[in-house]
Amino acid sequence: MTKSTLSISEFDTLMIDWIDGDGHISAINDFEARELGIEATGSLTLERVYSSTSAQLLRAIARGEQTPEASFPVWVNSPRYSEIPMVASAVRDAKGGLAVIKQVLSPSVLDIGPELVERVEILSQMIGAATEACWCIDFLEPVDISLAQEEIVGRIFSNQSRWRACNEAMARLYRVPEGLDFNTQPVSRYFPDTDINRQMIRDLVRSNYRLDHATAVDRRHDGSEMIVENDFRAAIKDGLLIRLWGTTRDIGPYIQREQQLSDRADTMLDILSATPDPILVMSEEGIVLAANPATEAAWGRSADQILGRPIQRFIETRNAVEKLRQATLDDDSELDLGLISADDSRDVWRFRAALMEGETRRYVLTARRKTKRRTRRLAEEAV
Repeated sequence: MTKSTLSISEFDTLMIDWIDGDGHISAINDFEARELGIEATGSLTLERVYSSTSAQLLRAIARGEQTPEASFPVWVNSPRYSEIPMVASAVRDAKGGLAVIKQVLSPSVLDIGPELVERVEILSQMIGAATEACWCIDFLEPVDISLAQEEIVGRIFSNQSRWRACNEAMARLYRVPEGLDFNTQPVSRYFPDTDINRQMIRDLVRSNYRLDHATAVDRRHDGSEMIVENDFRAAIKDGLLIRLWGTTRDIGPYIQREQQLSDRADTMLDILSATPDPILVMSEEGIVLAANPATEAAWGRSADQILGRPIQRFIETRNAVEKLRQATLDDDSELDLGLISADDSRDVWRFRAALMEGETRRYVLTARRKTKRRTRRLAEEAV
């Protein structure tokens, strides 16, 4: 792209750019390049300078699809990615292109009512003060959603884009150094093109560009990885994806906690499986909720024959459930109960009961078979 200068000196304080017939900015004047922080090398997309709505309008005018008014409002992207209202005039040049001349004007001059201005301010303040990370990605090169899925996914990562209106919570989440504007950073710095992120975008495309609880692996400002969960929404106009926005949450600590709990549960299961004595979990109503392999071996019954059944079915002693519950309240939580094995034999087992913590009352029972001598002595003492 080349810089163009006007022979009319009065235009030196106006922003002027030239749009070719394909809808690209082919040239800009020095003042616009300086004010918008644009390097005038090569052609630019309209979205690099204008908001998506204004870019669509100018593209239609450049292609002859729409006739402009003598002057009309446009929104121009500032270097800090806020939008500046301006009034513009479009003039055809000798080469068939379009010169767009702009001047900054207040919202009142642009006929934007105070209510709308106030509403925008309120929404901006709400997003800025939100504790949840809010973000927006503007595609300076809109993505054609009529393409094949993989082509769309590739272009979402490769097309020119920028962060926009990301709040302070987003900057904190990604540990952006204080004083550095998150919105000025490259999108790929925090949202890299990786296999897991591509899969998330595939899911987004399949869900018609509305997706919640989507997992990605992003990068913090220092380059460290972070597992996040995203809610996605999209703006699509005329078959082009022009914007993605949503919220992001760091779920790394939760996943780590879940993994720790899972590892602890696996360890406990290993221990319980290796324990030679029967261990059971009983509900308040006396239903067997869980049992270790030793229970199956000692009682001669499979798990299917034990789980979900009343423990009283396997115990000869009357009121076994009540006695087990009472044992948890006594200083000595042990008691002897007569057990009926699968072969209909009777043995005395010493049970120890403990109440489990939690909203639902459950009991952990451990059992150990008493020796025949002790069993016989107990029987003789009972006579």
